[in-house]
Amino acid sequence: MQPSSSQTLDSSLKKFDEYNILPENVVHTFGSKAADSSALLKELLDATENISASLAAYSGTNLTKPKLVSLFRQISNTSQALYTSEKQSRHIISALRGRTNINYGESIPLIPAQVPDWCISRLEAWCNTAGLQAYKDDSRGKDPPTTILGGKVLVVDIDFVIERKNPNRPRIKVSRVKTNYAVPSDQLPSASLDEFLSRAIQAFCVEVQQSEDKQDPQAAARLGDNVLLQIQYLAMLDQLTQRQHDGGLKWYTALDEISPNLLGFASKEAGVVASSLSQLRAPLDIFLRRSHALPIPYLLAPSLSFLVYLSPLAYLSLLKSVPSNFSNTNTIPVDIPLPFLWSNLSGIPKGVTIATLILTQVSVPSLPSSMHVSTFATRPTFPLTPYASEHMFPQLADDLMLTDTVDPGQYEWVLDFTDSGKGPGVILSQSRMREIELVLNPLGGMGSLEPVNNVRPFHTLSWVDLLLNPEEGKSSEFYVATHISQSQAYPPLRLRLATSEEPGFWLQRIPVQSMKEVWGVLEIVREQCWLNETLSGYNWKAEESVAPDDVERDSDINLESILTGTNLPQHLPVNIYLPHHNVSTDAMFDPLSVSTAHRPKIVMTSPERTPISGLVEISVALDETKPRGIDIEIRGAVGMAIKTEELEEISRRGGTFGIPGTIWQRSHGSSH
Repeated sequence: MQPSSSQTLDSSLKKFDEYNILPENVVHTFGSKAADSSALLKELLDATENISASLAAYSGTNLTKPKLVSLFRQISNTSQALYTSEKQSRHIISALRGRTNINYGESIPLIPAQVPDWCISRLEAWCNTAGLQAYKDDSRGKDPPTTILGGKVLVVDIDFVIERKNPNRPRIKVSRVKTNYAVPSDQLPSASLDEFLSRAIQAFCVEVQQSEDKQDPQAAARLGDNVLLQIQYLAMLDQLTQRQHDGGLKWYTALDEISPNLLGFASKEAGVVASSLSQLRAPLDIFLRRSHALPIPYLLAPSLSFLVYLSPLAYLSLLKSVPSNFSNTNTIPVDIPLPFLWSNLSGIPKGVTIATLILTQVSVPSLPSSMHVSTFATRPTFPLTPYASEHMFPQLADDLMLTDTVDPGQYEWVLDFTDSGKGPGVILSQSRMREIELVLNPLGGMGSLEPVNNVRPFHTLSWVDLLLNPEEGKSSEFYVATHISQSQAYPPLRLRLATSEEPGFWLQRIPVQSMKEVWGVLEIVREQCWLNETLSGYNWKAEESVAPDDVERDSDINLESILTGTNLPQHLPVNIYLPHHNVSTDAMFDPLSVSTAHRPKIVMTSPERTPISGLVEISVALDETKPRGIDIEIRGAVGMAIKTEELEEISRRGGTFGIPGTIWQRSHGSSH
């Protein structure tokens, strides 16, 4: 297709010259903007072909009149100057509008008596923005009237109560939220959806009614944006229900139908874990290491979320914050009740990894339906209890995607690790990215087909650099940190971590079509999270940025104290490296190797305690078959008086890199 006569070289490339039009980070299949970036690159290729054809057409033109050439140059210079000025103005405006974490806050009324009516008006405004209708029902004689949010199919009744004990400071709260369907159906609306919407709206009302010294307009704005986001998601589903051939209430009820089965499966796995530990309830951190992710319906969105991993600090913080009188009526036998998680994980505290299964509109599907051949996938695995149901999520008919007159868009189910763009995602190594590809497209690793949108290392930063040195964006061969025993049981440990050679990526969104794929993906992410959180427990610094110690040694140390081991060293050196396997290479030379479990592992070496010479090698791996989900192997450590179970408990509590010190303390030399 030839460009029109009104197009110029600048106008043809104008779209691609916009501010931050392409993401700065590596574009890969599992990025939030992967589909948009692929479509934009295709447009760039088309524009390049058009420009090439135009230049070829002008190449044969012979201009012999100097005055005409001079006029062309003058017009070109003027046009270029105008375009440059316009581009700079656009870039400045786009940069100002696209600033992240810019929040001007809600304009909360200064008069407290106006706040209740203002809260209701804000809800109506969000509803209109989302594309639903909002109106008040005065026929029920309530004060304030029932607010009704209506779509084509979905109807939400919201009742408020205003306490007027203090006329100057009335307080509004949500008393009832009830969803209904405007079409005949045997399926009842979800009570969990009612509770979710009630929590979201009530959180906003509570924040804006704080006293003046505690009021935070920015926090109120974030809570308001969250309510708007949930209403927009429901409005999107409402549009899908109107499709002629593949619509219906299944878009609202599909996840509600499978939630009981998922919770029942989690209950069985928790029962196995609790039984192996001889406890009534399984510790949640051990459950997440040994079992699959914990399903939590309606946690972050009107959909299904999965608690993938908890760091030791996050787990202990949650466990200690559970009130002693909290009624644990949870059907899943874990030590932290599910209702308590609902109220404490909505903000995603540090050290918590959550994935949410949502439906999203895309310009180009990330993976064609034909690529999902999970029958041949080696993941997921179910070592504790079998899970037979695969359950496919509702899909649009492929031949109707572009012909349906109602909402002619393309949609796909994704596992979102960013909380709808509020976070960056999860750092993943390249080998695990390839493992995820094998879950979604097992044929991609068998040599006959290339992996889907083959992930290649466009930069040199390893996943360890991304994790430990995120702001500088620099690579270091080694990172160092210090581990100090709180009880002074052993000298400080000088940790030296060798950086992995694997490139790292931000995992943000993964397209999925069935629960089997969800389980397989979350298994892989859990393994990476275990490594990430174990490393993140220390303040690592690049080795080249740390000055060497200039402490003078005591010249009075006698030879006998050194030989007998009674002299304590100033520190113990511990070298750490992270083994990995190359999934693509394994699949090429040994296709059966992809079925072998490659568990994440941390290997540490430290010197034996004098007078014994040599090194102690400690291997710590994530292993769902072990009682605590951790496997520890030790080579060396002559005369060590400590049980492996004790070391596993130390690792579970976040002391993985303190294990060399514990072994040194309990080794043969401690008896002298």
